[in-house]
Amino acid sequence: MANTRTLSTTAKIGIGVGAGLVVLLGGGYLAGHFLAGENVPRNASVAGVPIGGLTPETAEHTLRAALGERSEKPLVLTAGDEKLTVAPGEAGLAVDYAASVAQAGGGRSWNPAAILTVLFGGSEHPAVLAVDTARLDATIGGLADKVDVPAVDATVGYTGLKPVRTTEGADGRVVDRAATAEAVRAAYLTTSTVDAPLVTAAPVVTTAEADAALAGPAATAVAAPVDVAVGDAGTLVVRPEHLAASLTFGPVDGGLGPVFDVKKLEAQVKPGLAKLGLKQPRDATITMGKTKPRIVPSADGLGVDPAELAAALVPTLAQPSGRTASVGVSARPASFTTADAEKLGVKKVIGKFTTYFPGTAYRYNNIGKAAKLINGTFLKPGEVFSMNKTLGKRTKKAGWMAGGAIDGGRIVERQGGGISQATTTTFNAIYFAGLEDIYHKPHSLYFNRYPVGREATLDWVSVDMKFRNDSPYGVVLQAWITGRPGTTGSVTVRVWSTKRYTIKASKPVLSNYRAPGKTVYDDSDGCIPQSAMTGFDVHHYRLFYKGDKLVKKERFNWRYNSLTPVVCGKKPSDA
Repeated sequence: MANTRTLSTTAKIGIGVGAGLVVLLGGGYLAGHFLAGENVPRNASVAGVPIGGLTPETAEHTLRAALGERSEKPLVLTAGDEKLTVAPGEAGLAVDYAASVAQAGGGRSWNPAAILTVLFGGSEHPAVLAVDTARLDATIGGLADKVDVPAVDATVGYTGLKPVRTTEGADGRVVDRAATAEAVRAAYLTTSTVDAPLVTAAPVVTTAEADAALAGPAATAVAAPVDVAVGDAGTLVVRPEHLAASLTFGPVDGGLGPVFDVKKLEAQVKPGLAKLGLKQPRDATITMGKTKPRIVPSADGLGVDPAELAAALVPTLAQPSGRTASVGVSARPASFTTADAEKLGVKKVIGKFTTYFPGTAYRYNNIGKAAKLINGTFLKPGEVFSMNKTLGKRTKKAGWMAGGAIDGGRIVERQGGGISQATTTTFNAIYFAGLEDIYHKPHSLYFNRYPVGREATLDWVSVDMKFRNDSPYGVVLQAWITGRPGTTGSVTVRVWSTKRYTIKASKPVLSNYRAPGKTVYDDSDGCIPQSAMTGFDVHHYRLFYKGDKLVKKERFNWRYNSLTPVVCGKKPSDA
């Protein structure tokens, strides 16, 4: 019994001691928990900035103060010889200060390891970045646009029906955008310069692959016609020449394959589709009515979607013969609608000019014919007017009469003589409309029925008069003549559109006068007499005003030749 009491006493003492130790250790643990609090680990730092022992709020404030200037320092991206300087914010880069502090540790915890880390641990951490990926990609893309030399794919086209290589394949050199983005992220806050790596870009189609296709797929593609069933309307025959005119071989799905230019294909098959009786769409246009321009409305029609036709043709190109395909008939809208025409602002006369001519029959015929061909001409924005294209070749069969013209300083007879009158009048009308003069050539001799230095001649072979509708509006020309043979006639050209400028012509400056040569005597049957004319130089300016402000001026120069007098007959002995 004595031994039992002794053991019980010993056990109680042990239990008491253990309990005491637990209390002591628990008190230290509890004290460590409250001592650590929410602070950042003692030895923590972010991007080289010490923040250990601070509360998260104070640590974040400290980081902002220390990194603010570094975080806004411009970055210089270089690639080859190109440089792009950009503010970090514009490139989508910023520091996420709260996340940076959180990454470094801190905050209350009952985890003994976490408490020990706060009290005695911590380490260096990179700043956590907030990256706007779209902005960063756009910034790198801006540099790449200056530097990139894309690879060139080899291509095959046709000369007639013969396949030919039209482009050689070549490697390119481009910015590695993904690697550059990583380099920018890594450099931010540490350095201001980033070298964008350049990599070789291989072509999808090499020269060797294109050359191998010349005698193979490219030759087979134009070896036979394709009979295309067009709905219930009939069969459209797409001939080899139609294919060759609209087909090339280039990169397709990672290799060389056939590629149709659908607009060219549409133009090639248009006559064949018309023969099937399908109502073709009609574009709107603007022409002259009795007193002012009027819109001829557009109309939708029926036809074949050229992209659908191209897709139907592709599988047949590998067959050397017996080719067939089918496409459906669908509604085809006009490409230029009535609404499009209404938006072009053909509202008022913005330029006009009238010249007068002698009452010879050929002038009335030729100038009148030219006026009818010019009248109603419609130009969309950006389109070019050609006087030769508008009038066509001047032949007797086309209704042109022979009349006076200048050749090599001599007055001669030419089919269509006198149409320079219509050309000069049109040129002056577009001059005062403020439209772009592409090309015109004044006469080699000056005739006082035209404004000096501001006139234009015409020749089917070598001299045209061209202007461009460089406005955002439509342009319609109106032209007519007055008078009758035997009396002085006139030709007038008006330009209808929306006014952009008030145009004035400066006073012409004449200089460098040149006397005519000695009289020439000509006793041939075809002799045409001519009077002497003095030659001279001239220049003037076309002045563009908006309101009272001169916004632009354009100089025009010309050199008129002298005209040697010609007398028909033999030279007098005393001359």
